[in-house]
Amino acid sequence: MKKYSVILCLLTSCLTLVGCFPTNSPSFSITPTVLQMHPGDMETLTATGATSQVVWTSSDTAIATVFAGVVEAKAIGKAVITATVGQTNRTCEVFVTGSDGAGLRLSPYLVELSAGETAQFKVGNAYGVELIWTVADESVAKVSDDGTITALKAGLTKVTLTSTLEEVEAYIAVKHHWGEYELVWSDEFNGTELDRSVWGFNTGGGGWGNQELQYYTDRTENVRVEGGNLVIEARKEPYENREYTSGRILTRGNKEFLYGKFEARIKFPGGKGTWPAWWMMGGSMNWPSCGEIDIQEHVGSQDTRVSFALHTPEKNGTKGNNWSKTHFFDYPMSADYHVYGVEWAQQEEGGKDVIRFFVDGVQYAEVWQTKFDDNASWPFQKPHYLILNLAIGGTMGGQVDDAIFDQERKMLVDWVRVYQRKEK
Repeated sequence: MKKYSVILCLLTSCLTLVGCFPTNSPSFSITPTVLQMHPGDMETLTATGATSQVVWTSSDTAIATVFAGVVEAKAIGKAVITATVGQTNRTCEVFVTGSDGAGLRLSPYLVELSAGETAQFKVGNAYGVELIWTVADESVAKVSDDGTITALKAGLTKVTLTSTLEEVEAYIAVKHHWGEYELVWSDEFNGTELDRSVWGFNTGGGGWGNQELQYYTDRTENVRVEGGNLVIEARKEPYENREYTSGRILTRGNKEFLYGKFEARIKFPGGKGTWPAWWMMGGSMNWPSCGEIDIQEHVGSQDTRVSFALHTPEKNGTKGNNWSKTHFFDYPMSADYHVYGVEWAQQEEGGKDVIRFFVDGVQYAEVWQTKFDDNASWPFQKPHYLILNLAIGGTMGGQVDDAIFDQERKMLVDWVRVYQRKEK
């Protein structure tokens, strides 16, 4: 009987000793249990009451990592940090938001594909709420509920990802495969009269926002067709309280083009104070919202100089910050005819447009679109009309030497041609 009592006492003692070294710590906790962080932030979690080593894990190391309780935020989204002791787990929810507080992100901002290809958007959804995908032009691409993109045809479209809290956007550019440029319209000026079904006139002498000195008329003395040329002639003569007359013609409302290659073969008049130009403006809005493409501007006092420029609502001549580039040639430009052109190309690369400037087929400048759906920075996604004029004086023409009018001052335009290309 005593023998069994001793064995029972030993078992009881052993059980007591085992109880002193538990495999679980049901009373341990971690603090905090919720974290809101920005990418790059680091926070320390504290485990209290743990009786053995804590094992730390993250449910998504792309969002947040953890080492010895130190949490580092990596990208926008939600991750759960788990502390484990034996069979007991404690968790902390980590919500990683942008520095602006945004909890939803979509990347990349631009996906470029060829028709038939697929790709995957990456989504950061810090609060784990339901998301809704929409595509502006479903003929260009489609997006499934998991962010898989399927490119359908060439073009550019916007993708919007919406939660109950936020909305984010990205773009899909499906590559174009363009054919060669083909002539779609021209005026060779081979007749005896200006084609009034194409060309209209700007008339007046208000300076045209550039302090120009001439009065533009619609008289044949200033604008006419002769000898296979359009002739725009500037004269020194009193007219409507101005000392000079000249001409400015345009195709507004008659011939307007969206994208293409635009060329004109022109001979400048030269002479100090002359300012001939070959340019384009959008017809649907007022300046500068309409956009302005200055294919070429010549300054007679600097006969080797040709300038190219763009004007936008964001950057324009009134603000003095418009884009421009000047090239000085090794010979006077007024000595002969030259071909001045611009290539205005749609979605050339990465869904973005580009405008390139040429003289005699040689490229001298280019400007790329920087933002999508932003008329302030890129108002060149609507039809533009053509303009030819010869100004006298003004902000670019400068001081006028009246002695130049001892000889005729004519801007001669041999032809104007417009080319466009189609999708293969």
